[in-house]
Amino acid sequence: MGKERIIFLDWLRAIACLMVFFVHAAEAYYSNDYTFSFTSDTARWSVLVFQSLVRSSVPLFLMASSYLLVPLKTDTFTFFKKRFKRVVIPLLVFLALYAVLPTFWGAQTWSQAWVELRHAYITFPVAGSHLWFLYMLIGIYLIMPVLSPWLVNISKKEEQVFLLIWLFTSTFYRLRPMLGGAIFGECWWGVNATFYYVSGFVGYVILAHYIRTWIHWDKRKIISICAPLFALTFVILLASGAYYSTRCTTPAELERDWQFLSIVPVFMSFAAFMLIKAITSSGKFYEKVILKISSASYGMYLMHMLILPHYFKLFSPHMPEYFGIPLITVATYLTSFLISHLIGKLPFGKYVVG
Repeated sequence: MGKERIIFLDWLRAIACLMVFFVHAAEAYYSNDYTFSFTSDTARWSVLVFQSLVRSSVPLFLMASSYLLVPLKTDTFTFFKKRFKRVVIPLLVFLALYAVLPTFWGAQTWSQAWVELRHAYITFPVAGSHLWFLYMLIGIYLIMPVLSPWLVNISKKEEQVFLLIWLFTSTFYRLRPMLGGAIFGECWWGVNATFYYVSGFVGYVILAHYIRTWIHWDKRKIISICAPLFALTFVILLASGAYYSTRCTTPAELERDWQFLSIVPVFMSFAAFMLIKAITSSGKFYEKVILKISSASYGMYLMHMLILPHYFKLFSPHMPEYFGIPLITVATYLTSFLISHLIGKLPFGKYVVG
């Protein structure tokens, strides 16, 4: 089994899924309908520590897909057919579920559910805001056939140049206010400025390919370089959160350095990916636990925000945040896994949980 699979990618999916759940469990303590507040200093520091640890969560998911898929191993039609079955159909199912199910526990009225359902296939419902990731991922899939021939022929130095340009774009959220707003040709009637086409999440696709093709470090080198790098990025993100958490009035202000396309999370994602890449364990725990979680991880991601808010309501009033956040995360993780795993065993399961 270990020889047939890329073992560390199964570990990565299991770990990245847990990280995402930590993000959303922590968010529940300070952001409700995009409003912002901390109930106490304990809540503030609990959120800051957990959030600063897991800012590589979404990039790791994207890099896992990219590590396997680019350059494409099949023709474009076959590639899109497989992605449609494994990603798009389950997304369509859960868009409807997020539009309707909150009505059953009083989160919305049936008239609101009808509005959500009508709009569900235009963009994600309010209750399923985490599904933004799937829209982005589908967009990445659309560009993969274009990137693949380039990646087959590109040299190491050429790929480094692209990554350096992309890394430069990850500083724009800081450059814009420093330089007076719009930069490099940006304007309200034309957002496609100079660096538009070499920015965004596509950089993580190229980074995953670069790691697979050109970085062949042994475990000692990975740990000696990436463990300190991860620790440094954690400290920077924690310091940023501590600074803005006493000055900001919105989640966007608090999270400005936490965004997945900001420069510090980019370095954190590289470090986390490399550290997980060093995992080679394929024993009983891998076969009995990690492999099953990896297989269920897409369904877990899709459904977890139908589950997490209920655990938040159950646990948060009765314990401090530094216990509540991990407990809500683990409870959601285990419940999502069980449901996704069981649905996956049904004859139609792959059309629901991927």
